[in-house]
Amino acid sequence: MCYRMNRIKKKFPLIMTSHQFVSELMIHADWFSGIPDSVFKKILPKLDPFYPASRENHAIAMGFGASLSKKKPAILIQNSGLGLSLDALFGLNQLYEVGVLLIISNRGELEWEEIQHKSWGKRTMDLLNLCNITTFDLNELGSCAVEKAAKSAFNDQKISAIIVHRGNIDE
Repeated sequence: MCYRMNRIKKKFPLIMTSHQFVSELMIHADWFSGIPDSVFKKILPKLDPFYPASRENHAIAMGFGASLSKKKPAILIQNSGLGLSLDALFGLNQLYEVGVLLIISNRGELEWEEIQHKSWGKRTMDLLNLCNITTFDLNELGSCAVEKAAKSAFNDQKISAIIVHRGNIDE
């Protein structure tokens, strides 16, 4: 594990601790859902309230419902869950012009990651751009990514995504 963490940090440095990331998220969002992911394993237990979902599209739908109750939903998913989520994002959030904040772990970018993540690692940013989803890269923007993405989602009512790379947050 130490070897992997060293390799992660060489490509994607630690930007924030999980505690800092959660603190920043909770300033801008007040309702959380998502699916388990090793990148977020230290974050999920700290989010309150957190509503676990069995599938990404279910988390998106629950977040849409929360936004109808004047909540600011943040949904944590793996990049491989984007395909499953698109129908819910376009059929609910985009159609009704209701913003949502996605926090997406961009799995499959690193040489040692599992083969099932490789295709998604290569195509995630292209897919987000094709779908006109506004993205904010934690690796490039640091903690400003959270603030900017939340403003885009909740003030401008857009589907907005924070891209988290392995190593950006302590796992």
